[in-house]
Amino acid sequence: MIAEEIRKKTVKELMTLLDETSLEHFKLKMQLTTGQLPTHNKVREARKNIALIKTIINEKRLADGTK
Repeated sequence: MIAEEIRKKTVKELMTLLDETSLEHFKLKMQLTTGQLPTHNKVREARKNIALIKTIINEKRLADGTK
């Protein structure tokens, strides 16, 4: 994901995206554990996307002054 695209979304949309990405990360971890996923690159990418989304949510909340 590109940070510019994520920054254009609202906090509500970001929370939904975070839930979807977290679920995707969980599924990828299960596939890796069972041997269905040949490489771990997608798991790493999903984890980085989760961190990026959380960071942007925090930035938006601090800018708005809300928790």
